[in-house]
Amino acid sequence: MPVWILIVGVYAAPPNSVDWDGPWEFGMSRDAGKIFKSEAECRNSAIVLMGKLHQEMLAPMRFACVPFAATLPKGAQR
Repeated sequence: MPVWILIVGVYAAPPNSVDWDGPWEFGMSRDAGKIFKSEAECRNSAIVLMGKLHQEMLAPMRFACVPFAATLPKGAQR
């Protein structure tokens, strides 16, 4: 059973741009700082977060919900 981590990527315009229509360059990424129990929970949180971020910043943003193993067996490779 995996856990899910939310990663958000923000694309940036040149610093002197106004009403920039692209092209956009990848600017930064951040994780949400929370572990989700399901992909659906992760995606729902991403949609809410993106809505809040777009109130402050009009740059294009993309997200990905990435699965990780919730546990590793005894003797797992380090």
